[in-house]
Formats: sequence, structure tokens, C-alpha cells
Amino acid sequence: MRTIFGLVLALTALIPALVVPAMADTTPVYDTIAPELPKVLHHPAFLILTKANGFRHDNMPAVSKALAGLAAAHHWTIYDTTNAAVFNRRQLKRFDVVVLNNTTGDLFTPDQREAFKQWIESGGRVMALHGAGATDPWPWFTDTVIGARFIGHPRVQPATVRIEDTASPIVAGLPKNWAHTDEWYSFDRNPRGADTHVLASVDETTYTPTPKFSMGADHPIMWTRCVAKGGAFFTALGHQPGNWNDPVFMSHIDAGMVWALDRKQKAC
Repeated sequence: MRTIFGLVLALTALIPALVVPAMADTTPVYDTIAPELPKVLHHPAFLILTKANGFRHDNMPAVSKALAGLAAAHHWTIYDTTNAAVFNRRQLKRFDVVVLNNTTGDLFTPDQREAFKQWIESGGRVMALHGAGATDPWPWFTDTVIGARFIGHPRVQPATVRIEDTASPIVAGLPKNWAHTDEWYSFDRNPRGADTHVLASVDETTYTPTPKFSMGADHPIMWTRCVAKGGAFFTALGHQPGNWNDPVFMSHIDAGMVWALDRKQKAC
């Protein structure tokens, strides 16, 4: 019998690969006209925002492709868009989970920020993937939803990820001491605290963080957070497009999506 990840890889292989060059946008582009959503959105429904007003990661097409494969395997509905004007009260209500696909820079108008904030605080669940930790400058999102501000990273290199909560379904498919190659994000503070449940950290003794980007012995890299009645799952992993074809890596993305749908799963 095929595993779900084998099925996902088979499905995603049918989707043409796209190439988006890495670049830095200097002038934010705000969307003011909301897209026309399908008349019927079967639940569970995921809204995926694939937009960058800052550094544009070249993994974004691979992420969209991988998420589409997972959705097909689970019979979920996804709506993947670059139009942030969908973040309005009326349309957000139609989705169960919001996924931020490497969103960077200043993305939202004041009204869109408020609609997103109210949606989360009223019980919405958010998945923030890799570069979404740099959805800036929006202090409320950075401080409350992510829980720490991205400050930079050293070169891509192998390291060991330590799984801290082996009972969490999100990381159940990962080795307890996981040898993984990625872009190791550093943050302006340690997010560990009352509103944060750390799932995994990176062992800085297993790579070269450089002094500027060292967080020391306690360097969280993946966690969930409580946000009023809602919650968020953030993984700083997934910089390389190839990560999104790796069944081991994809196990925590798949499980994170399942977690986000299950309101009985605690966020902190």
C-alpha cells in the first residue's frame, strides 16, 4: 500500500514546476480589490497566501505544489493566492486555516490587518512557513502570532534538530535527533514562554551560526502559540525547494495542517 507521502509525491509530480527568482522588492504592493472566490468552498478549506513584499524565496512554487499535493491526498480544499485583499472579514470566514507561504515584508492594509487579527483572535488557526517569520513591519503579528522577530541567518548548512515534544503529533514523523540541512533562522528573543509550546530546537554545536546569529544553547526553531481563542504553528524550516519533496520533512507539514484543523489540539 502506498503511504500518503508516496501518494503526495505522485500527485505533485503531475504539477508543472515553476521558477521564481530570489529578489528583494523595495516598494510594497498592496492589494485593494478582493478576488472572487469560488461560490462553493468545501470544508475543510485552507487559504494560502503566497506573496512577498520583501525578500522573495525561490522555494515558494515548491511550497504551493507540495501543499496542493497534501490537500489532494486528504480531500481538502485550498485556495492559493497572491492577493492579500482576500484578508477581509467576509471572505476570511469561509476558511478554516490560513497558511502563509514565505510571506515577507509589509503585506496588508490597515483594514486587512484588522480583519486578520480579529479572525485569529476569534479562533482561527495560522500556519506560518519559513520566511513568514519575516512578515514585517507589523508588530502585533511578529510579537503575538510568531512570538519573536527574525534577525537573520548564516549560510545554509547541515545541523541537528532536537525534537523537544516527542508526544506532539506535529513532529511524530521526525527523528528525535534529526540531521537536516536548512537555513537556520535566528531571532531577536527566545519565544519560549507561557504562550509558546516549543516543538523543536536546533543544536548550535552542530553547525556554525556565527556570533551575530547565535542564540546559544536554547535555540527554538519550531513552535505553536496561543493567540486569544486562536493559535499559530510556525516552522522556520524549509528554505530549500528540495525540502518540499522530502517525505521526512513533509511529515511535519502534513501533521501541522492536520493540527491546525483540530481545535481540540492545544496551541500552548
